[in-house]
Amino acid sequence: MRTRSLLLAAVLLPTLLAGCGAEVEFTTDEFGDEPADEGLADEGLADETSGGSGFGLLDGGDPAELAEAVADEPGDPALIAEDHGPVEAIYRLVDGQLAGLCFGDPSPVLVESWLALAAVAPPEQLEPVVVLAGFASTDDTLAFAGAADEERYEEFLIAVDLISAEERPDEKRLTMVHEMAHVFTQTPDQLDVAADPDLCDTFWNGAGCFLPDSYVARWIADFWTEDDLAAQPEDGSADTDLGVERCEFDPTFLGSYAASSPEEDLAESFSGFVFDLDVPPSVQPKLDWFTQFPELAAYRDLQRVSGLPPVPNTFDVCG
Repeated sequence: MRTRSLLLAAVLLPTLLAGCGAEVEFTTDEFGDEPADEGLADEGLADETSGGSGFGLLDGGDPAELAEAVADEPGDPALIAEDHGPVEAIYRLVDGQLAGLCFGDPSPVLVESWLALAAVAPPEQLEPVVVLAGFASTDDTLAFAGAADEERYEEFLIAVDLISAEERPDEKRLTMVHEMAHVFTQTPDQLDVAADPDLCDTFWNGAGCFLPDSYVARWIADFWTEDDLAAQPEDGSADTDLGVERCEFDPTFLGSYAASSPEEDLAESFSGFVFDLDVPPSVQPKLDWFTQFPELAAYRDLQRVSGLPPVPNTFDVCG
């Protein structure tokens, strides 16, 4: 089973952000109006990293040109993804747009992965993501998301397995939305990273306690029982073996990985919701759940008008 992961501990060193565009005043307008390559504006690529603006090749754009055109800044791969495989490229993001290649060689595959997410994500939702990394996976990790600053959880990174992203484009699109769910469920209005785990009344995920009105706390209240939670690891991590066991008898999960933890359940279900996957009736209430939040329903609205081809349902069938 290939996994889309949530990274509970920050792996991004401060030196990475310091050398990755932080010393240069990159802004959305600067990148859009005065790209590093004058030909970029002519090709219409400067706007392609805005939410819902399209996905590279559909409007004649070339992710390879965009990968080459972003401003080049010195950087350090630090420890990003080293547990999962060597880092091959790191880009800095500013206001949801590619602003600098910080490490490695320009990666059209990584850029295209970001554009796939930007095509369906509202621009304001992308803003917390400040680092995009690509790695060559040595295990079963498709991608992971984590905080760029474990003290605040205001800035995040998304790392993508470049091998899988190139070989499995449909899975890449599902995975990028899944990782974005891990971002918007861990921002300061959702997760209290200063909380005492012993005093957490909702769910402790290893990094903090979810606020009572957070997406995850609501999700747990609606779909997870006390027995389900009691069976989870104390550190809040996903348990893939437990997920397989749950999937065998509980048809309400969108696959065994979703059954491994509340956070993975929400993230997998969200990717199914965004791409309008045809799911069993037992799973449909979880997808419908997101419609109550306009900011999340906006992802599906953008996907429906993006002009992108549908994504096939490759999830396990549970129960």
